[in-house]
Amino acid sequence: MSALSVHLNRERPRDIDAPASFVADGPFDVAVENHGGGSHVHVRLDETLSRVARLRDGSQYVGGDGIGHLRVDTRSIETPVTGTLTISVGYGAETATVEVRVEPSRESGYGIDVDDDLGTPQIEQREPPDAETVALLSLAGVALLAAAAVAVSVGSTVVVAAAAFVALITVVGVVLALA
Repeated sequence: MSALSVHLNRERPRDIDAPASFVADGPFDVAVENHGGGSHVHVRLDETLSRVARLRDGSQYVGGDGIGHLRVDTRSIETPVTGTLTISVGYGAETATVEVRVEPSRESGYGIDVDDDLGTPQIEQREPPDAETVALLSLAGVALLAAAAVAVSVGSTVVVAAAAFVALITVVGVVLALA
């Protein structure tokens, strides 16, 4: 359940700190957090908001440094309704207004159809390599065999190093071709 958060006595006595607007898609609480001495809090709905919402109790005493909750019930609606909720303390000496928008309930979801297969892991299907890739792999294999044969027949460290370099370049080329 959502809650409209209101703070009392934060800056000075009887100070009300409330957001400018609030959106609900069903019943909600007006959660009042008191940062000072105890206060009676009164909540009132304007005529427009009263058509779709009802206060269970329009006032509550919130003790010093305490938290209070005033429940606002809403009825089922088809189109959004916007109205004003007024919060007052000090017998109306201080007031704050919040624009409240009540939207149709989202209990039945958000109108997005989800396929049952969405939760099943998908196995990636790889296609077999094409003719160009097979030719490249064959050429790489021949180059590796030729480099190994030359390195064995010559027996020089320079030639062995060159053959290892050719093998490395071939492996990198094959990996890039298959990626």
